[in-house]
Amino acid sequence: MDILKKATELQTAGINSCLVTVTEAGGGTPARVGFKMLVSEAGELFGTVGGGALENRVIEEAKELISRGRSRMLQFDLADLNMTCGGRISLFCEYLAGSRGFVLFGGGHVGRALTPMLEALDFSVTVFDNREEVAGLLRAENRTVIIGDYNDISEVADRVRSGRFCFIATHGHEHDYRVLKQLLELGVEYRYLGLIGSKNKVRTTLEQAREEGLKIPERLYAPVGLDLGGDTAAEIAVAIAAEVVAVQYGRPGAAHMRLPEVSTLA
Repeated sequence: MDILKKATELQTAGINSCLVTVTEAGGGTPARVGFKMLVSEAGELFGTVGGGALENRVIEEAKELISRGRSRMLQFDLADLNMTCGGRISLFCEYLAGSRGFVLFGGGHVGRALTPMLEALDFSVTVFDNREEVAGLLRAENRTVIIGDYNDISEVADRVRSGRFCFIATHGHEHDYRVLKQLLELGVEYRYLGLIGSKNKVRTTLEQAREEGLKIPERLYAPVGLDLGGDTAAEIAVAIAAEVVAVQYGRPGAAHMRLPEVSTLA
């Protein structure tokens, strides 16, 4: 397997990982200089640094580094790991941050206006829609468009978990709720979850969610966007993008349009 190619794929998908490279290997260690292993934040493994107790220890160290967003050099005496082959080994563990992933459900007018704005803010955008024609309208380099069924968003579940930025604006209230329900059932600690709609629609949606025993996350913004006054698709997209920036930088005083009861339900 081409480890570096896989590392690039994970980064593009917004998944954090740790690339471990053997830099020194002496004694009877089965590892060789240049051996590489990639560990994803979900614990997936690609490649090897020699196996056995050494590899198990390195995997745990890599997971810890991913959680902290750090890189470091590791050195081990294999005898200390109860490996009879003996010898010493040095490895460089490089933290690779995934592109900031943003999953957008709905490629309609607002979605098409919002997508390039989010990309300009350095997000890696995935658009999920159930209409075939949307793929052609949104096709662009480094952008993923997935055509699927709003009743089953499992195809983008990993992207949601890794990116934790989402926005729902499908072409129907029923679709919006089905997507929201599945997102809440994932149990993700969202950094931003926006839901388009009027105040009445949002109140109805929240009531339905409560009746079904769903937990409303703290970072649900509904109605979505800052109160900038515009109502065209482009103006709404600007309001949403501005809200995302405000949330990222912890500006709670920004003029969010979400209902006060949304935050109290979290």
